Amino acid sequence: MSRIIKTVSLDQRSDKIASKKPNFSRWVREKLIQEDIEISESHVTLSLFKDKGICNPSASPRCSICYPYGRPEMIDIRAYNANIISKEELQKRTKKNAKTEDMPSMLDISNIQNDGKKLEAKDPVLRERKYLRRAIKWVWAFI
Repeated sequence: MSRIIKTVSLDQRSDKIASKKPNFSRWVREKLIQEDIEISESHVTLSLFKDKGICNPSASPRCSICYPYGRPEMIDIRAYNANIISKEELQKRTKKNAKTEDMPSMLDISNIQNDGKKLEAKDPVLRERKYLRRAIKWVWAFI
């Protein structure tokens, strides 16, 4: 296991509590893992889940219980919110879309219009040139 050093700011009270722990780092790791398990096994929007039987499809973070295959597409979310499709149909469409190869990235909504139709993909930002731009900026500032 590789080690990653993180610093934590503590006040006097929490410092006293932390000093009583024999292995504070291990305790923090265990608590983080425990919290991650609790969060991943609970619904994100619990009140909405109790009312409708499904979490908010556009909530952030996405509920991994209701939407295990990813976030539904915006057109499907709108159809669900307008009561055009049922929650089962929403989950079915999300599962189907997750299996398709040509599906746009869930986070890249710039390729989708408001009505859900795909736009032509734009050229990706050339991130390779950022180092060149930084170097030129540094040289220019030096001159």
